[in-house]
Amino acid sequence: MADKQATVYIIDQGRSMGEKHSGRDESDLEYGMRYVWDKITTTLLASRATWAVGVVGLRTDETDNPLKDEDGYEHISIMQPLGPMKMPQLRQLQETIKINKTEIGDAVSAIIIAIEMIMAFTRNAKGEPLKFARKIVLMTNGRGPIDGDDIDEIVKKLNDDGIELVVV
Repeated sequence: MADKQATVYIIDQGRSMGEKHSGRDESDLEYGMRYVWDKITTTLLASRATWAVGVVGLRTDETDNPLKDEDGYEHISIMQPLGPMKMPQLRQLQETIKINKTEIGDAVSAIIIAIEMIMAFTRNAKGEPLKFARKIVLMTNGRGPIDGDDIDEIVKKLNDDGIELVVV
């Protein structure tokens, strides 16, 4: 594994994430966030300046991303730009990640935004890729819309750029 890591967590915050399933006493969001908080906290506690974390909100009420003016990128928000994370940023994230009212927001579009974040962060000034372990973690209950039109191209991009995709 590379000494440098760039991980973007895509967190589905759509209305359906507030539902409880499989006999649990916690919502799908709360259940999935246990995994995400564990991973982010592990990264934070390692205190490695070369381990970068970013967070993208999916199915958010607002839209805040570089592609917001293009069709299909609505209701996706960058909640934490990719970079080293400190405890105050973690606390702020814990307060802002919550169930939203919308059911709109495409998971594939959120993956594209995460790819762009990772590639911008892990290239040198000449645009050449640096040695990084690259990962995207998509945490969702799978109940939101997914536009699979360009999925083959996205899979090729993930493979070509060495980005691991984990779906939770």
